[in-house]
Amino acid sequence: MPSPKKGSKSPARSPSRSRKAAVPHVIDYEPESPVIRQQEAEMARRKGYRNALWLIVAIVVVALGKLAWEEAFEKNSRFLLKALDVQTSGPLSVPKLVAATALTLDTNLLTLNLGEVRSRLERLPQVKGVHIQRDYNGSLTIKVQQRFPVAWLECAKQKYFAPLSGTGCLIDAEGVPMPCEVVTKEYLALPVICFDAVSKIEHGKKLSDPLLHTALELAKELNSRAQAPAEIARKLILPNAWSIEAHYATAESEPKVITFGVDDVEMQLERYDRLMKEARARQWKIATLHFIPEGNTPATFHGTPDVSGLNLAANR
Repeated sequence: MPSPKKGSKSPARSPSRSRKAAVPHVIDYEPESPVIRQQEAEMARRKGYRNALWLIVAIVVVALGKLAWEEAFEKNSRFLLKALDVQTSGPLSVPKLVAATALTLDTNLLTLNLGEVRSRLERLPQVKGVHIQRDYNGSLTIKVQQRFPVAWLECAKQKYFAPLSGTGCLIDAEGVPMPCEVVTKEYLALPVICFDAVSKIEHGKKLSDPLLHTALELAKELNSRAQAPAEIARKLILPNAWSIEAHYATAESEPKVITFGVDDVEMQLERYDRLMKEARARQWKIATLHFIPEGNTPATFHGTPDVSGLNLAANR
C-alpha cells in the first residue's frame, strides 16, 4: 500500500482484515445413495407383501365368519318366524295389522328390527301403543292397543261429514281423529260433534282445541245419564266460542235442544240432573233448555207442562 505523501494531512490507513459471513454447516443424516435407495425399495416391497397378506387373511376370516353366521343363525330354521300372534281389540282387524308389519314367515327373528315393526304399526291412526316380544323359537307376539272412537267429528270446511266410510272422521276420548273405513252398527250409534272452527285435522294426531274436548266430555256425561232413547244426545253443535247445543234423538215433530255454556260445565250438569228428575216424574216433553244464565233456566215445552205444586226456587 503506498505511503502517504509528505505534507498530506490525512492520517495513514491501517490495513483492514477481510471478514467472511458465518455459514451454518448442515449434516445430512440420511444421505442418498444407490445402495440406500435399493434398501428402501426392498423394505417397501416387503411391507406391501405383508399388508397384502394380512388383507387376504382378514377377507378370508370375514367370509368364513359370515358363512358360519348364515349357516348357524340366518339359515337356521329354529330362528325363522313360524307363528305371529297379534293380540288386539278395536276397529282394526288382525289381518290388517299383520299386513302393516310387512313380516313374512321367512323373517329371521335374530336380525329383525323390532323398532321398525313398532314404527310401522304406530303410523296407523287407530293404534295407540304397541308391545312386541320374541322368544327365538319361531314365535313373535305383538300386543296392539287401539283407539276406540267415542264420537263422529263433522267439519264442513274440511269436508268431513258423518257418518261416512272412507271420508268420515271418528274421534276418541283423547281428541285423536281417525278415518272411518267401514261404518258399523256401533259407529252409527255414536254422537256427532259439529265444529267448523276445529284446527287442521291430521289423523292420529291429538287436536288441541279446548272447545272440542269440552264437547267430548259433555257428550260422555249426558249420555251416561240417559234413561230413555229420547235422552240420548245425538249431535253436539259448537256454533260459537261460548256455547254448545245438544240435539237429542226425538221425533222430528218434537225436537229437543239443550244449550250449555263452555264454562262451569259441572255446575250446569247438576242443574240438568235436578231438572231431568222433575221432567221424568211429570212426563215433560222438553223443547229447549238454556243453562248459560246462572240465575234461572229458561225452558220451553211441547204441550202444556204439569207444574202443579212445583217450586223450583225452593228446590234449588
